[in-house]
Amino acid sequence: MNCETKCPAIRLVMFPADTNPSGNIFGGIILSHIDVAGAIAARLHSRHRMVTVCMKEVVFKKPVKVGDILTCWTEVTNIGRTSVTVKIRVEAERHGEVIHVTDGEAIYVSVDAQDKPIPLASEPVSDTHADISPAPSTCAIEPPPPAPAAAPAPAPTTEKVDSAPEGKKGKKEKGKKNKKGKKDKQGKSKKKKCC
Repeated sequence: MNCETKCPAIRLVMFPADTNPSGNIFGGIILSHIDVAGAIAARLHSRHRMVTVCMKEVVFKKPVKVGDILTCWTEVTNIGRTSVTVKIRVEAERHGEVIHVTDGEAIYVSVDAQDKPIPLASEPVSDTHADISPAPSTCAIEPPPPAPAAAPAPAPTTEKVDSAPEGKKGKKEKGKKNKKGKKDKQGKSKKKKCC
């Protein structure tokens, strides 16, 4: 297909995390992208949640490799009372060459909050959060609120603090650890703190 005359449903780069033991992109990953692409096309025909009911036979004709750009094209082939049938074509772009990977067909059904099929054209119930509305044609993004003013940092002190008790200055207290991490009075090993 041609990006200049039609927009793909999804287009993404394949990464090493999605490979099978043979080094190709795992077929389940591609099936997942097929399902998402079909759902995007089906969603345009209902204001309700759409669920996948059926995926028809998918035969992988060519492997998809790491670094390929996977493109899923969709075409709605049937609109029923509660369902939408979508044909999905998958291509991989590798070094400028477009490779036909597979074709699939999926059926999506419009459902209510209890997962029961409902007509595509029915009005959503206003008090449920399960129903969705189509994406807006424009996006209005509000700027973030201004950050609160930071409190000034306390001034550093230059006064030295001597932690040794009176009469023991300059001497190590009995039982305290030395610089190499020896034991204290209770016999517990103490480690030297790192800065």
